[in-house]
Amino acid sequence: MKKVYQSRIDKNHGTCMQAAIASLFEIFIEDVPNFVELGEEWFDIYVKFYEDNGYLLNIFNPQGRIDIAKQALEVDKGINGYWYASVESINLGKDVWHAVIIDKDLNVVHDPNPNNYGHVYKPEDILSIDVVKDNWHIDLDGNLVIENKQ
Repeated sequence: MKKVYQSRIDKNHGTCMQAAIASLFEIFIEDVPNFVELGEEWFDIYVKFYEDNGYLLNIFNPQGRIDIAKQALEVDKGINGYWYASVESINLGKDVWHAVIIDKDLNVVHDPNPNNYGHVYKPEDILSIDVVKDNWHIDLDGNLVIENKQ
């Protein structure tokens, strides 16, 4: 993982997502679309970006279940052991999500906002995680199920 910092901090046009993805894939920020500015089709383009880089994208909401989330990430393996995740922004207010990079223990290892230096997000602050394997899921009872895919 290469630390890339966002160039713009703005509720509707910021580049934290772009910088976090560049960090995760170890590429230049200019090589990543600014997904938040792509309109309604941003998510399809986002999924295709992962696919073009050899990964199947799924979104996992840990819902505060730190134990299950850690087990799931151990199975998922991420991208070189790291994952893109979302947390609530400390700068832009409630209900504004901010992109970060986490490790398998749900520790934020990179915050692309240079103004957040010293702020520590906790595992329970994580709202969603981009996972990249399809050999596991969480069942209706909240248990991790590992599938035996050939």
